[in-house]
Amino acid sequence: MAVFVNKHQGKGKDDEFYTLKKDWERIQEFIPKDKVIWEPFSNGKYEGVEYLESICKEVKSNTGDFFKNTPDYDVVITNMPFSIKRDVLIRLKELDKPFILILPTLSLQTKYMKNLFNGDLQVILPTKKIFFYKWIDGEKKIYDKLSWYCCYVCFKMNLPRDIIWLD
Repeated sequence: MAVFVNKHQGKGKDDEFYTLKKDWERIQEFIPKDKVIWEPFSNGKYEGVEYLESICKEVKSNTGDFFKNTPDYDVVITNMPFSIKRDVLIRLKELDKPFILILPTLSLQTKYMKNLFNGDLQVILPTKKIFFYKWIDGEKKIYDKLSWYCCYVCFKMNLPRDIIWLD
């Protein structure tokens, strides 16, 4: 059986982490409800995709290889495998469509981010950590001790400010 799910396309040994529903709810006011959302790094139905489906016009997920398959969509909203973030960002810049990504905050300080998006990004900064989960032997395990902080990196989202702080 061929596996084409994008969480498994990461270069890291362990890239399959999912976003809790509450962490998408935190930014619900910035998620466009009337647009077609592409969540390219989902692994079937998880609570983040289900939440997006409940508030958005349409959500396309589990669409195969992100680098080869591009469905018709308006906005990408995703938590990608962090080990391939540079390649994903290059592809998203080529697609030149709006996105909201969860990324480690340190990603903002890289040369490739500056070279790709110099001045074109907006950031939503939570004052609390974003936690992730994964399925292990059929059980949901929440990883609340991860050592990095994350933020929501936005492109062409026309947010009211370039930096938005969340409580």
